[in-house]
Amino acid sequence: MIKNQQKYKGLVLGSIGLIVLVFAAFIYNQITSPAATHKSENSQKTQSVDSHLNSVHSLNTATATGDEIINTKDYEQFWIWTPPEDDAKLSQAHTLYILQGEIRPPNIPYYRPNTNENAVHAALATLTPQGLGVRSLSDKKIWLVYRATSQEWSDEVMTQLIERLEKWQRAGNQVMGLQIDYDAPTYQLDKYAKLLRHVRQQLPAHYQLSVTGLLDWSNQAEHPQFMQLSDAVDELVIQTYQGTTTLTNYSRYLKKLENLPFDFKVGIVEDGQWQGAAFLENNPHFKGYVVFLR
Repeated sequence: MIKNQQKYKGLVLGSIGLIVLVFAAFIYNQITSPAATHKSENSQKTQSVDSHLNSVHSLNTATATGDEIINTKDYEQFWIWTPPEDDAKLSQAHTLYILQGEIRPPNIPYYRPNTNENAVHAALATLTPQGLGVRSLSDKKIWLVYRATSQEWSDEVMTQLIERLEKWQRAGNQVMGLQIDYDAPTYQLDKYAKLLRHVRQQLPAHYQLSVTGLLDWSNQAEHPQFMQLSDAVDELVIQTYQGTTTLTNYSRYLKKLENLPFDFKVGIVEDGQWQGAAFLENNPHFKGYVVFLR
């Protein structure tokens, strides 16, 4: 009997102890939970404030530099190296410069071999087709663009260039002509002008000749070497970017083109930073901007 009473008393005490432990845990949870929630809310508020401050800093930085981001919606002339993912970009375009190939020495396969050693060992340049296939873009003015890495071309190149122009013409397009994209060193502009005159002589009269140009060329804007370009080309498009980045101090170079006596445009890059070049707009030979689509 006594043993049973002791056993029963032990069970009661054990149950009471368990209840006390559960109640203590409940009280502790009620005390600590609001503190944790308050800490989490404070952390979220701090992150929100930091994010806002970073956003304001970025905005202030952009405002301080005076730069704008080049938006394709504001322009009507474009370079196309690959088919754009968003055709809406071209809905307002009136002029397209479309890559069609590269003119390079076959024994120097990599792009833009502008070293003296490569020039000595290079074979005559041949044409490698690239870019978009022939299609009807009848509501646009079309220029066919060819990158070049050499001024020494094989005889077949011009024949191939003219054939391609005629194919685009037969597809119902308004083909303006040919554009050569060659980074001629500024000190060799006279040699480059000689090549361009040769191209001009072979090009059918109803096609025009355009060339891209380096910003550094503007340093020779009043030099006879530079002015020789006007004898060979119908327009010059000065590029203000490298890769996908706008070059610094481009405005200082463009200033030298303010009174250029033949037609020219300024090449800019999509999403690049830009402060404008309104000082060119008083020149009747300035024909606007061409945007390189990234």
